Amino acid sequence: MGENADAVKARWDDFGKGDIDGAVSTTDESAEITMPETLPWGGTYKGPDGFKEMIQKFLSNFESVDPKPTAFIEGDDGETVVVTVEGVGKTKSGNELTGRSVWLYKVKDGNLMSAEFFGDTARARDALG
Repeated sequence: MGENADAVKARWDDFGKGDIDGAVSTTDESAEITMPETLPWGGTYKGPDGFKEMIQKFLSNFESVDPKPTAFIEGDDGETVVVTVEGVGKTKSGNELTGRSVWLYKVKDGNLMSAEFFGDTARARDALG
């Protein structure tokens, strides 16, 4: 893994420990975090405060979540980091949501510049209903 992939992994480790402040600690003030509009927590968020807001909105829809990153892949440009995730969660409506997703990051000198989520939003929407 390269330096920027290591930085992203460290933030995922923080999230896994429930340390939301740590999870967003290297997010640049100008960073944009983009989630599909079809999700209740969808939209574009800016900076560490925006990223934290998105995470809190996401978590507020679940009784439990257990995302497990399976790979941290750094692109040839050194700034692109792709994270594949296997996840399971129980929604507040009592449904289980399982699936795979991908996060696409741009990271410069260990700082998160952008993040975008790709996953099965229809499955998530159905599980939340």
